[in-house]
Amino acid sequence: MIRMESLREQLIDRIKTLQILPTLDGVVEKLFSILDDKDSSFRDLNDVIKYDQAISSKVISIANSAYYSRGVEILSLQRAMITIGYEEVKNIVTCMLFVENILKELKLRPDLLMELWKHSVHVACAARVLAGRIFTEDPQKVFTVALLHDIGKVILYMVVRDAYSELVRDAVSKGKSLNKVEIARFGTDHEELGYILSVKWRFPEEFTQVIKHHHDGAVLEKYQPLLKLVRAADRFSTASTHDADPEAFILLKEREEIMKEVQKIMNFFQLNGHETN
Repeated sequence: MIRMESLREQLIDRIKTLQILPTLDGVVEKLFSILDDKDSSFRDLNDVIKYDQAISSKVISIANSAYYSRGVEILSLQRAMITIGYEEVKNIVTCMLFVENILKELKLRPDLLMELWKHSVHVACAARVLAGRIFTEDPQKVFTVALLHDIGKVILYMVVRDAYSELVRDAVSKGKSLNKVEIARFGTDHEELGYILSVKWRFPEEFTQVIKHHHDGAVLEKYQPLLKLVRAADRFSTASTHDADPEAFILLKEREEIMKEVQKIMNFFQLNGHETN
């Protein structure tokens, strides 16, 4: 039997040897800077993504979809961005960084990709709606970090896939703390692994801290508003109808709106439970 210390070392070593993906290598820092800047403009975003063929193609494709098409074919990135709208383009770019350049490229099994992707999008959409209601943080920033909050699970699914899938199912069915059972089994949890990965990929400090502490809540005071939004959205996303935590129902009135937005994003990326590779 593999020692717990060895499993932890194996998981962390996998992060260390994981190559930064092409889009993440040169574009991610610029994109995060723009996504986090309330004063950023169409031109700022256009100047970055116009050099990335995959992102540009996806934005143009979505502009020509049934959601936005006005009967005239759109061929240019600039026109596509105007048609979709600046805030929506930022959401699309954020999702592309996650699903196209992380989940798909790291070759997760389709069913695991779907499970992680759908939960991440659900939390991100809920967090953005909550941010729009409370006004303590920029909704786009909240959407981005919420989308990435469980990124540590990617490593667990890559290295100990079957064992981790079984562990997650068991924790959910028995109402156990996922972090506690992860630590008991692997010597680490998805928060720590996500933090290490987010530092390696040079995510903003506030993102790395929320990823590291989205369950235990132990962040500096300046990061608390952002963390609280992500935690509330996460609890809402995983709540059952019998959940005793009032925070889990904070967005009950907006549930239909959130689910429509989740489905729209899933449709954009053709992730709806079918084969993705």
